[in-house]
Amino acid sequence: MSKVLKSTWLLALACMLLLAACSGGNNGNNENQASNTGNNSTAEPTDSGSNADKEKEIVELDVFVNMSWWPLKDWSGKIPEQITTNTGVKLNIQVAADDKQLALMIASGDLPDMVYTATDLTRMANSDVSYPLNELIAKYTPDYKLSQERIGVNTMPDGNFYTVRNAFSTEQEWIDNPKALPGANGLTFRQDIMDELGNPPLNNLDDLVSILGMVKQKYPDMVPLVWDKDQIGQFLRINYGLKKSKGFVDINGDARYYLKDENYLNYYLLMNRLYREGYMTADNFTFKDAQQDDQLVLNGQAFAHGGGNADTTNPQLEELGKDFKMTQVTKLLSDQAGIPMGGSGWAGMYITKNNKNPEASIKFLEYMFSDEGQKLGLYGIEGEDWEWNDAEKYPVMNYDFNNSDVQAQMGVVWWGLIGSSGVNEALQRYNPDSQMTQWLLSARDALEFNPALGLVSTEPDTEEQTIEAQIQNMVTTEELKIYLAASEEEAKAQYEALLAKAESLGLSKLEDWATAKYKEYQKNF
Repeated sequence: MSKVLKSTWLLALACMLLLAACSGGNNGNNENQASNTGNNSTAEPTDSGSNADKEKEIVELDVFVNMSWWPLKDWSGKIPEQITTNTGVKLNIQVAADDKQLALMIASGDLPDMVYTATDLTRMANSDVSYPLNELIAKYTPDYKLSQERIGVNTMPDGNFYTVRNAFSTEQEWIDNPKALPGANGLTFRQDIMDELGNPPLNNLDDLVSILGMVKQKYPDMVPLVWDKDQIGQFLRINYGLKKSKGFVDINGDARYYLKDENYLNYYLLMNRLYREGYMTADNFTFKDAQQDDQLVLNGQAFAHGGGNADTTNPQLEELGKDFKMTQVTKLLSDQAGIPMGGSGWAGMYITKNNKNPEASIKFLEYMFSDEGQKLGLYGIEGEDWEWNDAEKYPVMNYDFNNSDVQAQMGVVWWGLIGSSGVNEALQRYNPDSQMTQWLLSARDALEFNPALGLVSTEPDTEEQTIEAQIQNMVTTEELKIYLAASEEEAKAQYEALLAKAESLGLSKLEDWATAKYKEYQKNF
């Protein structure tokens, strides 16, 4: 072949290759493009709209979920897929093996792109460990607006906030969402026995005690009242307006340990009376699992169930062929009732300094905190998984929302917690046909808000946390002596002894620290 012919042939081949590449790019099909170029492995796609390039546009971020019990182990299901479609972000999930793993990761600096945690918050909220979200928002998402209350409950002493914790809503947000139902442990009772007793009034705590006495007299072999082992006394605490097992209360403007609430002694004395009069048993305090109370109810051996839910118990009774049903107490039984909402949220996502794409990460969080993102993650796809009731303003679910297998298959509910507000979580609980809904609507009236107080929380590796842990451990054992005291006088003495032991463990020092923090946090609001 002459040099001229060879040159002409090479030029023609080059033109053919160029035309083939352009043709392949126009149809956006990489397989056609490869065939048009003779399957030349060196040929590269030129169209940004091709499938290959679309996959390249997905940003993959590694996330450590610092909760060993977290039920979803990977980013799968139609809801995560839809979130990825909407955000361009896919998460690679690592669930904690235990509660020590994150602290070791922080110490070694071996952190992934993001960390989702409800503990070790102070360690994560450090500019050497995580990006301040306020800086990332200013740089990448200036239209991402947060309420002053949310900024306030997440701001650290250095003036930055490193996460926006979920499960928090302002008092106004609760007011604006009347169908948002707080979590509040209820009480159920056997309706057939109530009928046999003539349906005596149940309007206050005295009425409750009276009814339990009637049950004890008429059905001596029955347990008048059984508690869920993790919720012992909680229905009564709500009716006394008390916190449960941790934290501080406002007494004359100072932060005082929760047991110093003036109603705590009244609560203890009532619980002790229920024990002494045989309306609840000492065995209840030794239950090893959360099924023992349920079994007593399902077997017909208990009249009232503290922590019970008639909506879930009655289908079980029907399946077992029982001829009785449980009824939910749907009203507060005291004008002193209260549910402290001083919390500042639960868990938060942190963008670590190891993050390979802070811009994509903050835009992802912005979406998850948007109303659209929250509802997609918590409820599912609107119009397919749920419908919005415009008149009543709550989501109507089209699937078995509480079924854990369904949740896992869809990838719904749990990933919504990344950015969920308290009210959007609470709206899930509303069901107009539910007895529990009627109880929780009553409980709404008892909500008490104090986010500054909710921020007062001891920090890891501090003297304050050591003192608080020692007091909590002490209360776990000493509280039982109050419940099981042989007389009211002994119960009072045991309560005073409990407070004295708390003082010996450093309670006053803890309260001085808490009060100083409380007054500091009040400035954020």
